[in-house]
Amino acid sequence: MAGKKKKRSVTGQLNLAARSLRSVLSQELSQIQLYPGQDAVLVAIGEEDGLSLRDLADRLAVRPPTVTKTVARLIGQGLVEKRSSPSDARQSHAFLTPDGHAIVDAVKAAQKGAERAALKGFSAKERKALRKLLFRVTANLDARSGKSEIAEPD
Repeated sequence: MAGKKKKRSVTGQLNLAARSLRSVLSQELSQIQLYPGQDAVLVAIGEEDGLSLRDLADRLAVRPPTVTKTVARLIGQGLVEKRSSPSDARQSHAFLTPDGHAIVDAVKAAQKGAERAALKGFSAKERKALRKLLFRVTANLDARSGKSEIAEPD
């Protein structure tokens, strides 16, 4: 049996693909002085300036302390500002600064570049099929862990 390569499990291959994507995205983001995770926060705030940190955490499917830490770093970089809610002083809302607004297009380009690299050679039909399969994997795991379901992509 020498030389026969063992097949990797589906989840093992999925983990490797996710790790490779994160690595490529990290390289893309480093060119604009950002770290992985900051991109998703900037894009979400760019889509809806003034999101509460709680809503931001929900939208990104991460825990609130993760968002708080990432927003604090982005504040330090001058890309985001945090303001108290006028109706509830316990809540904070995140807004892009002018520099934050200026970098969102570069962030989206970095994300798109990583996706383009990941899906090089895939047809539109294959991309759609993969997206649907990954949605099903996520839905299955969310059901197992008790998370609420998300809407299926088109």
